[in-house]
Amino acid sequence: MSARLLIDVGNTRLKWTVAGDDGALAPVQALAHGGDPAALIEWLPLPDGLHEAWIANVTGDAAGERLAAALGVRHRLTTQFARPVDGLAGLRLAYGDASRLGVDRWLALLAIWGRERAASSVASAGTALTFDAVDARGQHLGGVIAPGLVTAQTAVLGATRFAASGPSQQFTRGLGRDTDACVRQGALHACAGLLDRLAARHPGPRYLIGGDAETLAPHLDGGWQLRPDLVLEGLAALAAAGPA
Repeated sequence: MSARLLIDVGNTRLKWTVAGDDGALAPVQALAHGGDPAALIEWLPLPDGLHEAWIANVTGDAAGERLAAALGVRHRLTTQFARPVDGLAGLRLAYGDASRLGVDRWLALLAIWGRERAASSVASAGTALTFDAVDARGQHLGGVIAPGLVTAQTAVLGATRFAASGPSQQFTRGLGRDTDACVRQGALHACAGLLDRLAARHPGPRYLIGGDAETLAPHLDGGWQLRPDLVLEGLAALAAAGPA
């Protein structure tokens, strides 16, 4: 077994790490990819001795193919793409068609289920806000997908004629006192209220990931744990198990 490159391509950022022979992950690094993850490959400071890369990609097949080609040309790496598999490690999916479940959501659940083997939930705060729950038997109960903090503001501003300056991350715990703040606080309370409502209905440890996780966390009820690298942890577990 040799060290593996692990890449998590989200809607706006590319995160990467290296999993050593012992399964331990090197410090995770991240860059905004601007819609073209492949363009970042020549800038990644990768160690010698890598032979393969495992990729979780939510940006579409075309972007994934360009990324794999760049890894092959620049670093001579073979690539494996993560795909949701129903029943892997005892995690049974609620989706009738496993391929329709976002690979990032699946890998986060896979990481938690492999570690906890107990009822738990995972929320991701990014471009979209997602929530998924699993029961004590490893049955995925389903999830939700909603607008994230910035997306929610953009949706309101795009559908109205409010005289507002645009989306912002300047949140408080209270109410807004001008139009900008009201739109901003509306997005915050919508996201926080949704997650706390769902978490209350699904007891067990609750984990928060995603680019806006640290922004949203202080506004949630207690009990949420920040685990920013869950997708990469799940990808490491999948890579260790080998191709399906």
